[in-house]
Amino acid sequence: MKYTKELQKYEEYLLAKELAKRTREIYLTQAEKFLEYLKDRTITKEENIAYKKLLLEKGKKPSTVNLELTAVNSYLKYAGYADCTVKIQKLQRRPLQDNMMTAEDYKKLLAWAKESGREKYYCIMRTLALTGLRISELSDCTVEAAEKGKFLVYNKGKCREVYLPEKLVADLKAYCRQNAITEGVIFRGSRGKPISRNAVYNMLVKLADELGIPQGRVHPHSFRHLFAVTYMQQYSNLFDLADILGHSSLEITRIYTAVTGEERRKKLNKLDL
Repeated sequence: MKYTKELQKYEEYLLAKELAKRTREIYLTQAEKFLEYLKDRTITKEENIAYKKLLLEKGKKPSTVNLELTAVNSYLKYAGYADCTVKIQKLQRRPLQDNMMTAEDYKKLLAWAKESGREKYYCIMRTLALTGLRISELSDCTVEAAEKGKFLVYNKGKCREVYLPEKLVADLKAYCRQNAITEGVIFRGSRGKPISRNAVYNMLVKLADELGIPQGRVHPHSFRHLFAVTYMQQYSNLFDLADILGHSSLEITRIYTAVTGEERRKKLNKLDL
């Protein structure tokens, strides 16, 4: 994507901060949109408040507006207009995860991917569900990592070690043998480059549609959430889970482990009162 000289400098600034590629793209896109909104007008607090109002009037979700405002605020701080930043919207906390993929959904997706000959996506889903990886981190899963049974992930300014369970290593090695992949990234797109986040998401949605599973359950973090819930149900160790997922705050990890409304209902029904 081509940007003005000013945004090219901003891109260098974001790169120096070691932000993830996807985050940089979002920040640059939103900064560009904000500058297009301003045209030749001067950056002021009032202009940013008006821009915030415009975003809200478009009927976007508050979480989406917050993401866009956070990106704009980042640019304003970089450009020396920290006093022009605006507050993001307060969101009501939703602890109950009623639209998340279940273990049953996951097993159906796995079985169908295998049956329909989509071995790559079978292995991708297994990798995501057994490690808690983000889809964007799949490019770190290599042939060499499968040999060692572990690898390092650098994301959001942090580094963590990811361990591969033996059953997953067996699947990955078999997939590599079948596809003559002898080194480097295991999961690749049609041009041989690491498979993109969008390609993975689009195929997951397609698999879900074919099985009649609601699309809302198969979003980029579905498998990471399933991993977190399953890990907590088996080991009940929030500290270990936070370390595995690469979270610096336990509060962030708690979001992944919140129970569904139905699960909470079942627990209440079992109370001996």
